Amino acid sequence: MIYDYRVYTLSPGATDNYRSGVKELSLPIRQRYGIRLAGWYWSEIGSLNQVVHIWGYEDTKHMEEAKHAFHNDPDWTGKYLPRTRGLVESQKTSQMNASSFAPIYPVNGEIPDEGTPEFIAKNNMVFDYRTYTFKPGAIPTYMAAAEEVALPIRARQGIKLAGWYYSDVGDLNQVTHIWAYRDLNHLKEGKEAVNADPEWSGTYIPRVRGLLVAQNTHLMNTSEFGPVPE
Repeated sequence: MIYDYRVYTLSPGATDNYRSGVKELSLPIRQRYGIRLAGWYWSEIGSLNQVVHIWGYEDTKHMEEAKHAFHNDPDWTGKYLPRTRGLVESQKTSQMNASSFAPIYPVNGEIPDEGTPEFIAKNNMVFDYRTYTFKPGAIPTYMAAAEEVALPIRARQGIKLAGWYYSDVGDLNQVTHIWAYRDLNHLKEGKEAVNADPEWSGTYIPRVRGLLVAQNTHLMNTSEFGPVPE
């Protein structure tokens, strides 16, 4: 699969309106053409008024055909575009690949009803959203260390991988990895436990030392329609 990875900066105060337009119109329109929602996040700490939406396509042919189809869908041109006009200040898009160990979400995921335990649990979740820039050629070494060492260490603390993407078109030598926590308490406790794990400091850190050029992290939330790892 390939992923259309989009970062939008919205006008201050526009996130709720934009999110409802995606839920009611953009998401079902895209799903008609077999497009998977692989992630939908909005910023809580870091760069504010940002949303990240990640759309999965089977291959480049599917991406080309599906984009043409939904851009010409009358519900897109007649309802969605007017609904969100004026809400977006800037857009940035990249074509990404996912690692072999990243979750793959279904085309039509279930959206929990408001007030249900599933809805409440999802709204309490927080996401450690990390973008790392690497030295040229270093990503395969980093991905191997992440799969073999970092992922099992985090899993022992109940931290789940929500997404793992590396750049193909756009800003190169970048990896975005998204870690799901049950709530803010779990975020604090889980991070402390990972950093204190002797395998983290003794095995993982030495394997990745010297590969990174820059790191950027945000605390993000998802929406009731955004997919989360089971």
